[in-house]
Amino acid sequence: MRIQGRLLRPSNLAERRVLKSLGVDFVRCRRSLNPFSIARAIRKIANGYPGSDLPKLRRLLSPRPLTPLTPLELPESRSTAQEDAQAGA
Repeated sequence: MRIQGRLLRPSNLAERRVLKSLGVDFVRCRRSLNPFSIARAIRKIANGYPGSDLPKLRRLLSPRPLTPLTPLELPESRSTAQEDAQAGA
């Protein structure tokens, strides 16, 4: 693998086949992952080492589910313009 920052590109045909089986041409690691460990896992799968696990790699590289943001609880303004003027004076 060629590592260019967080971008991993295949350096041989076996690594390219692994990435194609994942459905990508290159891999961009998110910041929570170590690109060197991802490159090592891809190299192990490409070379057919025992214990290499393509589904585990697929789970590592899958995007994290987005947590929905809840709207902030803001107090409602129920005062009128006259009440605001009296409070400011």
